[in-house]
Amino acid sequence: MTLRGSRRPHVVPITAPSFPTAPRTNIYRNIAYSFIAFTVIVVLAVLWLSSARATIVVQTKRTPITYEGAVDVARQPQPGQIPGRVVNGVFEKIQEFPVGTSVTATLPVVPVVPVTPPPAPPTTPVTVTARGTVRIYNKYSKAQTLIRTTRLLTADQKLYRIDQTVRLQPGESIEVPVYADKPGAEFVIGPTTFTIPGLFVDLQKYIYAESISPFQAVSAPVTTTPATSTASPTPTPIPAAPRSTTGKLVVQADLDAAEQTLTQAILDQAKKTLGADLGDLSRMDVVYLVRKPDRFKTNVSVGQSSDTFLASLKLDVTAVFYPKEDLLSLVRLKLKEKIPSEREFLPPTTGSGLILEIQSADAKAETANVRIKAEGAYRITPSSPGLQKTVVAGKEPQEAIAILKSIEGVDDAQVTIKPKWFGKIPTLKDRIDIKVE
Repeated sequence: MTLRGSRRPHVVPITAPSFPTAPRTNIYRNIAYSFIAFTVIVVLAVLWLSSARATIVVQTKRTPITYEGAVDVARQPQPGQIPGRVVNGVFEKIQEFPVGTSVTATLPVVPVVPVTPPPAPPTTPVTVTARGTVRIYNKYSKAQTLIRTTRLLTADQKLYRIDQTVRLQPGESIEVPVYADKPGAEFVIGPTTFTIPGLFVDLQKYIYAESISPFQAVSAPVTTTPATSTASPTPTPIPAAPRSTTGKLVVQADLDAAEQTLTQAILDQAKKTLGADLGDLSRMDVVYLVRKPDRFKTNVSVGQSSDTFLASLKLDVTAVFYPKEDLLSLVRLKLKEKIPSEREFLPPTTGSGLILEIQSADAKAETANVRIKAEGAYRITPSSPGLQKTVVAGKEPQEAIAILKSIEGVDDAQVTIKPKWFGKIPTLKDRIDIKVE
């Protein structure tokens, strides 16, 4: 009998093998860390891209335009006319002026003895007069006549006169000889520009003169003759001026200054008087037409010895009052008609670039025809296809500048990118700002 539990013969016992257990890794933790890192990278990339912004400043060209036309002003306007008032008055002023330039007069000596010795040979002092040639330009829309002795004035107040009468058509230039108003070597000057003070201020920038070559000094002997051979000046209706007690001589500059002073005084008086009875003119502007019905009168002549003199001037002044806003609206409308498509109108501000001239006026009927010359400008509009954000999106700054400068009407362009290390203009349109100047 075999005992239970005893080992059978020829039987090998089998036991399960024992292997070493590998350390457990937290794979889920690694996956989580990787996902977080990827998310952070994506967020940083989005923030990096969204923080980039480009500002583009486009400097446009101002293309000038001009309108020339006329408008009728009437108290009772018809279609095509603008309302206004027309008044007229004649003003005269007489005033006493001092002789400004002191020049010692050489007075003849009256001999005391009854027998006069043989006259000494006449002395011939030499004076220097500046002479030269200038070219007068007429860049105004109307012809202009300049009579002989018309004044030319330099920037340092040296006065010259033209030596012949000329008539300049619009756009024409003519060379004329000129001479200094007074003798002296200081009037021998080099090439310069002259204004014509006898014209209205608005016309002086369109009608002017220039000298190309320096003036020359011309010597002119002056012969002193006995007093008995000196002709008396022609008397004028104004009382004769007393002889100078200080040896002052009247020069042309004294008479010119007196005429200019009287002209300004009469115009000031006319501006206060004309329109005084027309009521409220706060919304009205005015343009004047000045005529000289009589010549400028004095009781002296150039070279005469006197301390003071009287001068008189009479002016016929017509004032045309017109509503400023109505006229500006008309001018803007006419200028806009000259602007190409896709261009922005830049109107003149507060009447700048506007020149008005009365062509004709009837004070009784209160009608006038006013000539208009207006200047404006236009530029490319911000809505132009060439200035859209899609044109420069994603471009290098220099490439974008070259594209913008190739557009007609663009003068220059500047590109600013923030942050600076972001090399290109963003591709997103909302990250691009375009400013048109």
